[in-house]
Amino acid sequence: MIMKKLILTLSIFSAAGLTMAQAPDDALRLSLNRPIGTARSLSLSNAVGALGGDYTSIGINPAGVAVYRSSEFTFTPSLTINNTNSNYYGYSADDDKISFPLQQIGFVGTYRPMREVTSGLVSSHFSIGYQRTADFNRRSFIQAYKVPSSLLDEIVYQAEGLSPNEMYSFPRIRVMYDSYLIDPLNEDVYDDHDLPTGYYHAFEELDENGQPIWGLPEGLNQKRLITESGSAGEFHIAGGLNFSNKVYIGGLIGIAVENYKRTISHVEVVNTANNNWNYLFNYELNDHLTSSSVGVNLKVGVIYKPVDPVRLGFSFHSPTLYSVDEEAYYKVTPQSGYTEEGSFRSDIQEYSYNFRTPYKANASAAFVISNKGLVSVDYEFTDYDAMRFKDRSTSSADNTSYYNDLNNDLKKFFKPSHSVRLGAEFRPAEVISLRGGFSWTQNPYSSYLQNKTELMTYSFGVGYRMNNMYIDLGYMLRDQDYDYSLYYSGFVADEYQKMAKMKNKDHIVAVTLGWRF
Repeated sequence: MIMKKLILTLSIFSAAGLTMAQAPDDALRLSLNRPIGTARSLSLSNAVGALGGDYTSIGINPAGVAVYRSSEFTFTPSLTINNTNSNYYGYSADDDKISFPLQQIGFVGTYRPMREVTSGLVSSHFSIGYQRTADFNRRSFIQAYKVPSSLLDEIVYQAEGLSPNEMYSFPRIRVMYDSYLIDPLNEDVYDDHDLPTGYYHAFEELDENGQPIWGLPEGLNQKRLITESGSAGEFHIAGGLNFSNKVYIGGLIGIAVENYKRTISHVEVVNTANNNWNYLFNYELNDHLTSSSVGVNLKVGVIYKPVDPVRLGFSFHSPTLYSVDEEAYYKVTPQSGYTEEGSFRSDIQEYSYNFRTPYKANASAAFVISNKGLVSVDYEFTDYDAMRFKDRSTSSADNTSYYNDLNNDLKKFFKPSHSVRLGAEFRPAEVISLRGGFSWTQNPYSSYLQNKTELMTYSFGVGYRMNNMYIDLGYMLRDQDYDYSLYYSGFVADEYQKMAKMKNKDHIVAVTLGWRF
């Protein structure tokens, strides 16, 4: 029952024509921070919070900027291959997408007023640059045959109690109504007349009592293609101080940017075994969303060396305060028999709102074995149930009430999440480093909405140092399974509207080129 209520809440967000970023999954999209970073950091699965001296470490623990011994410039191109496998009603499908993102580019400046000083203020440091924090490039394909339900079941369920005029506030429902994919049960209903007694859809028939019944004993053939693109990143300015080569402190101001585009193509075709069906033959729904966001955040951190081989780190990340602008529209193309009926498109809906991501805290430790290698571990706590939407306008009581209800639902959907990252480096020769890493990130969904498993990463790499230049090569595999609901209707039994089982893998190769001076 709780699961049904939660899925219903999700479907209401979609029905209202609200942007997907105002549904829980997309609140999470704005909040996730999964940097690849430099090839060295990638090879260590980003377990670099206590190490410092690496550009990615500055974004995890800003005190890492104070560990640098010289000035440095780095940039990291990469290759990402995303593969997604789906299993829906026993039918398997695969799709993939290749992208070539720039993971980071940055400069670190080091100033030592007196090189022989070893106590007190030894050096000061600053850094400026860009680092990608999330990659949204993905294609997911789902298909099955003889499915005993339809996306239109959800539309009818959401339309219950609405007049046709009220549907203009719910553009996805309205475009289905305009394309005659749903109709009122009672006759002579017009946009400005009384409420209908309910709706039925184009794959249903009316029994002798005028009630809708499923009209396709052999079901529907369904296909859905989800195409996502875009990224999130952070431009930052950071500064740090080195005291006695034992205490390193740092701070960072970040300007976060996010661009996201998602297109869903959902197709339903009457299975040819339904020999007596003479009505709607198939239709396609296209759901388009674009989102752009700009935000600001603050990070502070410290690294402490109680004894020379041991490094302890702690950092705190404030919430990112985002300003979000989105556009969305729907397009439906129905086909009766073998005759296309033309396309129906909703107006472009524009939305603007503010969003606050959760705060994060990171604790880390590393053991450095002289010039022979190191072992490092990071622990990160993220309070996902602290995510909040907020209306940009404070003058509307209705909007304030809506966002208050939405934020209360976010508290139900999400819980604090924990992450552990492990990394190790071995130097068989002075100029060669071999690296490996592993990380585990807990599912942030609350216990009664466990539709995603933990995220696991596995990584390894190699580095080569030569005078004032170095090159690092790293590989990471990100692996996660999750459930995906194509639609939900309270009028249909659960066994007739199954979720798709999804497996997502990202293969990432990165190369970092660095110069010290």
